[in-house]
Amino acid sequence: MICTPTFYAAKMPQPDNAPRRALFVDVLVVFSALAVVFLHANAIFWTRPQGRLWLTSNIIESVCYFAVPVFFMISGYTLLDYRARYDTKAFLRKRMQRTLIPFLFWSLFGFCYVWWYHGVPPDDSPSRIIEGILTHRYIDIYWFFMPLFAVYLSLPLFGLIPAEKQPRVFAYLIGYAFVSFSLLPFLRNISGIDYDWQIHSPVSAGFLLYALLGYYLGKWPPARRWRLLIYALGMGGLLLHCLGTILLSPPDKVNELFKGYLNFPCVLYAAALFLWARQHDWSWLARGGVARLLTACRNAALGVYVLHIYFIWQMHEYFPQAKQVIGFRIFGALAIFILCVLIASLIRKLPLLRALIP
Repeated sequence: MICTPTFYAAKMPQPDNAPRRALFVDVLVVFSALAVVFLHANAIFWTRPQGRLWLTSNIIESVCYFAVPVFFMISGYTLLDYRARYDTKAFLRKRMQRTLIPFLFWSLFGFCYVWWYHGVPPDDSPSRIIEGILTHRYIDIYWFFMPLFAVYLSLPLFGLIPAEKQPRVFAYLIGYAFVSFSLLPFLRNISGIDYDWQIHSPVSAGFLLYALLGYYLGKWPPARRWRLLIYALGMGGLLLHCLGTILLSPPDKVNELFKGYLNFPCVLYAAALFLWARQHDWSWLARGGVARLLTACRNAALGVYVLHIYFIWQMHEYFPQAKQVIGFRIFGALAIFILCVLIASLIRKLPLLRALIP
């Protein structure tokens, strides 16, 4: 489908500096950061609760599952053509400043947090501690940084593809990656027939699928009839993820057949959501206090990601029943998001600390 000439709404990409583009990216950044908080405040889902708690936790989990994929799509859309703005050296330097320094500091902070509250195992030597930081053993949600670094280090290669060849080349790479990492593993799981995984795409592996998909859908949005099909597939992916997990899970564990960020239900859902936001008119957000609030939340998104888990853990420690209360998993998560935005905004105003949440 994506290789058909009529898929494109126009032969040439639209200008990058269109205000509508910036607004849709800001909206997706903010809602993805909020969705991450909802996911982690809803961690009771993974204990396979019963009754209404199982239903509500599954809905929250499924609806918010787009967060990580959309973050990677935003990275691809905003950064793949970085050469139009600066050279590769500047690109890598900026990425290091914006992600590597925060990763190292907050991982060390997380280690200190775990050490303070739980103690470090006696056999954790300095090398084991470094290994624990690099493998996110102390703060497991920081796994996100490693595939993000891999995407950043890969983008300079894709940026060398001539502009006139990009649509078809990226369509091919996305299709190959989708078959490799979304469809074939799923078919293996339902059929029990194994295959040699070396057939998987080596050039668009893992979360590069989302980076390329975000760039593709953002630069060359499809014609209306194709958009409607993508929206329908996205809704189908969401429903399959949610209802399939509810119906297939036994009483004592979560069935993960439809789960996984690279699994096809999530890819369809994230692609549809990204494309819908790309096409929606957000101009009303560009005025007055609403624009300032959106900008503040966007700038604090990394701070929300690195900070929110500590507040969730504290709530669970002092109010262990909160994780079962729908009010906490919705309004409590929203309050934690707001608190993290305020703290991150304050840190960003302090020159000596700004590098920790750039």
